Amino acid sequence: MQILNNILDFLYYGILQPLFLTIRALLDLVFLESLSALSISQSGQVVVVAICTVLLAFFLRSWLKVEAREKVFRKKFTAQKAQRDTIGIIPDPKSRDALYTSADQSIDEDFNTYLAQHYFRYVLIYLLPLFLVMAWLNSSLDAQVLPVASGQAYLFLLPSQPLGMQGVSVTLLFLLSYILSLIVGFQLKKRLFRKGK
Repeated sequence: MQILNNILDFLYYGILQPLFLTIRALLDLVFLESLSALSISQSGQVVVVAICTVLLAFFLRSWLKVEAREKVFRKKFTAQKAQRDTIGIIPDPKSRDALYTSADQSIDEDFNTYLAQHYFRYVLIYLLPLFLVMAWLNSSLDAQVLPVASGQAYLFLLPSQPLGMQGVSVTLLFLLSYILSLIVGFQLKKRLFRKGK
């Protein structure tokens, strides 16, 4: 058991932790420090990072060819349903029912496979970058860093304290900016796609 613990300690402390710390330092340098050098406030930095995360999601979506895969599936699914509908011309009810059952099972299996792949792509494109970037931002702009830089544990305070919130946290601003950027991005993409036709 001690050997396994030593191996796991080496993997975590020798490889993963230095890798994550290096990535964090690189992201801090590229985003936070460069934006600070441009005199962009920390809340502005969070918004820029959220927009860049959405751009990364759209890049991953394009790279994984999501639209093409969905189009291929829809075409295949429509063809399978049309083929299944032709079974109705078979005069023997037992044969017809057996073929309906077989066709339905095939369609269901293909749909379940598509659904599993769709949700995997969704997690890979949207959720994984979202959580990784939020973890990085929360560690780089955490409760110890913000008070030193701005004198408060929030990006900015809310004077009226709605819903008991004293201020806007890094996570709240990032999530709101991320969601808004996704909505705007999809709307722009829809308009550009419509004009391209």
